[in-house]
Amino acid sequence: MHADGAPAPSGIRLVGSPALAGFVHSRLKGVEAGFDAVAIGHKVSHFPYHDKKRVTQVAELTAKLGLFVDYIHTPIDIFLDLSTPNDYAREGTILIYKFAIDAIHQLRGRAVTSHLCNVQTMSPEEIEARLPYAHESIRELMDYAGERGIRFCLENLPHPYSYQRLLERVLETAPEPICLCLDSCHVNIHNPDPFAFIEKYAAQIGTTHLSDNFGGRDVHLMPFTGTFDFARLARLLARVGYAGNVMLENSLEAAVKRFARKQNVPREPEPTVLDEYLRQSRQAAERIRDALVAASSGERPTAAAG
Repeated sequence: MHADGAPAPSGIRLVGSPALAGFVHSRLKGVEAGFDAVAIGHKVSHFPYHDKKRVTQVAELTAKLGLFVDYIHTPIDIFLDLSTPNDYAREGTILIYKFAIDAIHQLRGRAVTSHLCNVQTMSPEEIEARLPYAHESIRELMDYAGERGIRFCLENLPHPYSYQRLLERVLETAPEPICLCLDSCHVNIHNPDPFAFIEKYAAQIGTTHLSDNFGGRDVHLMPFTGTFDFARLARLLARVGYAGNVMLENSLEAAVKRFARKQNVPREPEPTVLDEYLRQSRQAAERIRDALVAASSGERPTAAAG
């Protein structure tokens, strides 16, 4: 819920095709499904946000459609690392992330979400050695984003791996709070207590990647079709006065593949066409939003409780 008492808009991360026509089509479908906000994914081939002409076109499009762009996700690759001792790699990563900050500023959005690093396996000693570099990089990007009215958010990563341990150590040793993008799938992977992390850092959550799983893999199910407790999440976000949007990250492409292989889960609706998938996604987002609003007002959630 926003500070003025209005319900938080709901949105979905829609990844457009490399052609602008594909980008326009996917956004039009999002509007028709009733979404108020969209986000832009990490594949630069889908949206080259380093290209100012393309950013201008997208800014004009989203303004015309009345869509709010919640965030841009920076690229994901092993060489993109805010914590590496390699000065060239670290400086290159910062520069690439600044492209995203400039683009979301032009789009009049609110956040950039990034991975701190993408190294799955590190020793405890290497994690500690990386902390000073991580803090220096984060400080530079937070300042750069803040000057433009943008939030720089770090995304929590799959629980079992070293890059999540590094993020946790960065958060524990940070001189000031760092904005987070909460990924509900990531926090639920092989994690006996996913809400321990969420409760500890709920006040720092600036945006969300909400999808579902059964605790095993990052499968991007539609919310309420796996085991993640979205009603509990809504209560936690309400308690800390969450003022962001309800942003989904479930995947139509992954759902189509599961049904084709007969590996779909029992509660998962079969994807038929994009319009229907987006409509069902919108309903899931509304359940989360309504639970958040009800918890904020002190009312007991009804259908939104899940």
